[in-house]
Amino acid sequence: MKHTGALVFSSLLALALSSVKGADALEWTPEANMDHQLFPSMIIATASVRPIEEDDIEAKEPDPYLLGERFGLVGVAIKHAGENAKVKVTLKENDLMAATTWEGVLPEADHDYYVAPKVNYKFERLRTMTQQMPLNISFAVDVDGISAGEKHETLQVRSINDCPFGVSNKEETLNDENFIAGSADIGWMFAAYVNENHPLLDKILQEALGTKIIDAFPGYQVADPADVVKQVFAIWSALQKRGIKYSSTTTTPGGSEVVNSQYVRFIDQSLTNTQANCVDGSVLFASILRKVSINSFLVTIPGHMYVGFYLGPDKSQFVGLETTAIGAADASETERDDDPAPLKTLRKKLDAKIRGEKDWKTFARAIQVGSDDLKKNKEQFESTDPAYQLIDLDEARSKGIMPFPYTAGP
Repeated sequence: MKHTGALVFSSLLALALSSVKGADALEWTPEANMDHQLFPSMIIATASVRPIEEDDIEAKEPDPYLLGERFGLVGVAIKHAGENAKVKVTLKENDLMAATTWEGVLPEADHDYYVAPKVNYKFERLRTMTQQMPLNISFAVDVDGISAGEKHETLQVRSINDCPFGVSNKEETLNDENFIAGSADIGWMFAAYVNENHPLLDKILQEALGTKIIDAFPGYQVADPADVVKQVFAIWSALQKRGIKYSSTTTTPGGSEVVNSQYVRFIDQSLTNTQANCVDGSVLFASILRKVSINSFLVTIPGHMYVGFYLGPDKSQFVGLETTAIGAADASETERDDDPAPLKTLRKKLDAKIRGEKDWKTFARAIQVGSDDLKKNKEQFESTDPAYQLIDLDEARSKGIMPFPYTAGP
């Protein structure tokens, strides 16, 4: 009996020592990419797909040290002293995420791994996030069936209107498929704010027809590119008559030196407030153009955005449109020899009364300024500089970036 008790004690002692050894052999800490910020806009926009550039070979290849969700934004950095350690990582439920678990093996000893459980986000809740707020997330880790404890991290949840469009090389993670490393270009995120299905667009198009500039929106079913520009002019006139004005407000509360982001109003917000900054105006115009089947693209240069549109379905010809010119008080038109050909043709087609009105003067100036910039920065747009981007909305849609769903509430 005494001998049996000694064996039991010995077994318990061995188990206790192995538990201590297992805990001591493990190093882990919670991690959060995007400078410890959570962008509801990015989570919703990329819920089903994450765009990868065709020439980004590293992003296409699997990383053996990145486990779980390929583009996971929250997870744990973990290292174990032994080979083939069996690990279980659990993300506890919080206001924006349901509980989720990842289980697997760390094959190599003393190597850094990043484990990102597949997060089950509460999308309806994310869509209502209109103010920045802190969020505590909690992780629990087990190794070889033994608890390694629980740890916490605090994130800043950004507004749904905050659009991340670039990440600097200051962001360092174990390996995030080159998405975070380097000066990552994620300008395609702006495409999610372009909503060609927004219910208010029909009202704008009715008002555009009411200008009598055109009597229908045939899109590209016209022979003359000038008639495509004429349709865009009718939309411009309708918005200007609504009192839409340029607002230079671009401040994004809680900004980051690591993640570049921009506050973007939804279409209904711009129309209700009758003001739009360069990004707001660009996504508003792009939305309306796509509604009438005129292909458009967003143009970003350092500190600014405007919109461009194609003059035909083959996309061989295009012009720029500087949306900040809308509602300008000091509008004046100067005819130039180097004006885009469709603008020259349309100018001749319009009667003198329309050409003398403010709507035409601001529109013609907007075409001139936007088209001039496209020519001026042609080489930069063709380079790899993430500050200069042409965001083709057809391409963004084909990659899976869909519009944010309209909600009548906040």
